[in-house]
Amino acid sequence: MKHIKIVFAVIILAVTFISFKGVHKHKETEKAEITAIFDDCIIDLEAQLEASLKMDQLGASEIQVVEINEEIDLGFDVFEYLPIDFNANAGNNLTEQDFEIFEKEEIVDLGFDTAAYLPTEFNAYAL
Repeated sequence: MKHIKIVFAVIILAVTFISFKGVHKHKETEKAEITAIFDDCIIDLEAQLEASLKMDQLGASEIQVVEINEEIDLGFDVFEYLPIDFNANAGNNLTEQDFEIFEKEEIVDLGFDTAAYLPTEFNAYAL
């Protein structure tokens, strides 16, 4: 009976140690999977950074514009609805005056001299 208890205790200890070893192996495989995913993310990030740096070094002459002219089928003939003398390119003779972006600054007259109310050597454009 005494030997059975010892054998039983040894078996319980062996099973316990084996289960701990299995948990340890599971954690190692999980850690390896996480490391692999992290490495993939790092590789993707490095590739994106390299592509970004290459884009910063491009000159304007190196960029090629590709225009794709696709015909669009509306299901009806559009020429039936346009005037006979219609020209889609008629308004293409634009000048720089047509694209005036900045408005001209208007001078505002307040009716008095503002310099009298400002400190000496005042510069509104100084940083």
